[in-house]
Amino acid sequence: MTSTDTLTLRRLNRATLQRQGLIDRHAGSVAEVIGRLAGLQAQHANAPYVALWSRMRDLRMSDLETALQDGSVVKATIMRATLHLVAARDFRAFDAASVEARRANWNPTASRAGIDVGRLHAELLAFCREPRTVAEIQAHLADKVPGDALSGTAPVGVRNTLFRIASGSGGLVHVPPSGFWRSHGKPRYLDADVWLPDQPTIAPHDALVTSMERYLSAYGPASLSDVGKWVGQPRITRLRAAAATLGDRLRSYTGPDGRALLDLADRSVPDGDVPAPARFLSRWDSVIIGYEVRDRILPEPYRDVVGTKNGDFLPTFLVDGWIAGLWATDRVKDRATIRLSPFRTVSPHDQTGLETEAVAALRYGEPGALDYDVRWYQPVG
Repeated sequence: MTSTDTLTLRRLNRATLQRQGLIDRHAGSVAEVIGRLAGLQAQHANAPYVALWSRMRDLRMSDLETALQDGSVVKATIMRATLHLVAARDFRAFDAASVEARRANWNPTASRAGIDVGRLHAELLAFCREPRTVAEIQAHLADKVPGDALSGTAPVGVRNTLFRIASGSGGLVHVPPSGFWRSHGKPRYLDADVWLPDQPTIAPHDALVTSMERYLSAYGPASLSDVGKWVGQPRITRLRAAAATLGDRLRSYTGPDGRALLDLADRSVPDGDVPAPARFLSRWDSVIIGYEVRDRILPEPYRDVVGTKNGDFLPTFLVDGWIAGLWATDRVKDRATIRLSPFRTVSPHDQTGLETEAVAALRYGEPGALDYDVRWYQPVG
């Protein structure tokens, strides 16, 4: 590993924006760009479309839907046990790297109930050789365990516990139309071996090494704790072992707060004076959630406004590379409106940039509207 340089917070910000396509939008196919981004958070159906539009040139909504249909991009519960869209080439690595943490959520319940998790997982995959809903899977698995097995052992108020226990071991993907714009129907799950028949399995350590490499390419420089937060691997010894395997392919930095940061040795860090245009981030945007320490893009005074107490991360916009306000849209008949609520005074120059980007975002998300309106919901000058 090469020697350490100290980075300013502004250089760290610009490195993050550059890797994420938030300075110059990325070019390429949808699968290529999502691969460069190490996936996109996808808990809300529309969120990855907004996130990708802000990071990719000339994106049409149908491009992402086509990528989901042809299997070059897949939707699955992987990192941090949350839904993501990832390039098909990365699914196996991300799935295997995050499986330990997903299992840990449900192993105590399974152990108390006397459930063999490996056997239940095998039953799940066998049943999902064709698309199945959660209700169908839960009913099928209920026939495979004693009727009272979960009595008094499952968390109160949690539904579909057998599905949760079994699916924690991975190997499932969503099938379209799950992942489509405004698709809020009940998802159907399929064994990944059926949807991605040419994707070999990967050992956990190798999966973590690949995941770390993908993460640093999209988010670096970052700490081992940042990597662990993103992939859902809390064991620092596992993370250190993966970094050791990468060896000279990594270099080290010291962050502005004194933390040790890692990056790929062949990736550069731009100067802090690189201009950063207005950009819109999606709900649960990966560039916020993807770090343990988020001050490289989210100023401390706004942390509790952007990340709410119920675990939601609201849609935000960037001014000079930093989160500076919230946004929301609505559609009434033929008029689409975007509401901008800045956290501080925005200069006339930045207002112009935001409004231009806002109208473009509206035209992307509401192509059938006849009128587009930008409204400031807070004094800005």
